[in-house]
Amino acid sequence: MAVRLNILTRKTLGGLQRDLSGRVLNSSGVPVPGLYAAGEVAGFGGGGVHGYRSLEGTFLGGCLFSGRQTGRAAAAATAT
Repeated sequence: MAVRLNILTRKTLGGLQRDLSGRVLNSSGVPVPGLYAAGEVAGFGGGGVHGYRSLEGTFLGGCLFSGRQTGRAAAAATAT
């Protein structure tokens, strides 16, 4: 017997650990100075906005939202 499988998604729901401002956290949970992450590298960035069963194209909203939040936090941190 053979079964043909098709991969529905290649997402792992993993990523760099970060806080709500997008700052990447080290293994102790402390922000790494000057290092921010957004989008898929940050675990889809939206914190599972569309849930764990969302399909390939539904991660865009979460990535855009996390990018906006992270961009604002990074801009505020570097403002003179």
